[in-house]
Amino acid sequence: MRNNRRLAFFFTLILSGCASGPKFISQDFHPPKSVAVLLFANETNDVEAPELVRKILNEILPRHGYSPVDGKEVADILKTKFGITDGGQLGSVTAEELGKAMNADGLFFGNVLSFQDLPLGYIRKRTVKVNLKLYDALTGKVMWEDEKGWTTPEIHINAEEARRAAAWQVIDRQRRRIDGTFLREETILALEHALRTLPAQAFGPQLPSK
Repeated sequence: MRNNRRLAFFFTLILSGCASGPKFISQDFHPPKSVAVLLFANETNDVEAPELVRKILNEILPRHGYSPVDGKEVADILKTKFGITDGGQLGSVTAEELGKAMNADGLFFGNVLSFQDLPLGYIRKRTVKVNLKLYDALTGKVMWEDEKGWTTPEIHINAEEARRAAAWQVIDRQRRRIDGTFLREETILALEHALRTLPAQAFGPQLPSK
């Protein structure tokens, strides 16, 4: 079991990737005073992933000094004013129009690239990967973009342990679905890795560096 823990720690370091800068940041970046987290696009087979990731992003943004518009209010405005119920439809509206409707200076666009829990007995991989973009609602230009992921592995070398683990992994996966904690930790870690490259509001709390 101790060897399993060491291997899990080792692979976590590899699979989560090293910290790096953002994919893009504007030279004249200035933190917007108000932001809205729009509906997420989804490139996975999990239909619940976009809203789960979006909800958690709304929860953790205040740690970085950003106070987002209420998530339900954003979804209601998108539906009633633009007929948008899915993040993949956001391309039909300009950032300027969205910002005016949300009364927000900045807009977070998100795309869920990976959202899966693979219980295979010998190895279980829980992976979340997201792409985030922050737009200036006044100019419609991208101010910041980053893409990060997190994988939590569980590895069993012993055949008997793997056999027992296979049954437990399936049960645990279903339990997490029911209680609302499915891939929550991995989502938080993936988002936090991305947000570390986003300049925080001057008045907001700064996360300690690793």
